[in-house]
Amino acid sequence: MTVQVIALGSRTACDDEVALLAAERLAGPLGPRARVMLAGRPGPGLVDLLEPERPTVVMDVIMAGLPPGRVVRIPLHELTDATLAGRPLSSHGFGPAEALRLARSLGRSLPPGTFVGIEGHHLTPGQGIDPRVEQGIDAMVDAVLAAVAELAPATNPGVDPCTSPE
Repeated sequence: MTVQVIALGSRTACDDEVALLAAERLAGPLGPRARVMLAGRPGPGLVDLLEPERPTVVMDVIMAGLPPGRVVRIPLHELTDATLAGRPLSSHGFGPAEALRLARSLGRSLPPGTFVGIEGHHLTPGQGIDPRVEQGIDAMVDAVLAAVAELAPATNPGVDPCTSPE
């Protein structure tokens, strides 16, 4: 099954675009194992983007008091209660954790998956990424690739189960 990768963020709020930039680097390395969606800032609409049976990686900038550019991975089912140093992870008023809590309160099953966050520094309106955050983009890409590899185990491309002899 194809893994869904959902990148959140805004291109008009400095570091908030980092997950979108990282996601743009993923198409080639991921190949057919995953589909990448640049979702912007869906807020509660993230609930409608989640497919309970489809493995999912959600990417976003966080503001959790970590050094700018630090990347974290958290299982989606743990994200609803996740904090670092007692601070919520979201850089938005209604971020991924809140959307997952909303999904649960609506009785929806959460997909198997992983949240990959990168600590931002400036999320004010404007252009330009803090150099420390920009240096973390490669680590974010690597974390997403690792998460997808765990969620979509490699298959043998030389064997087609429908046409191979038993």
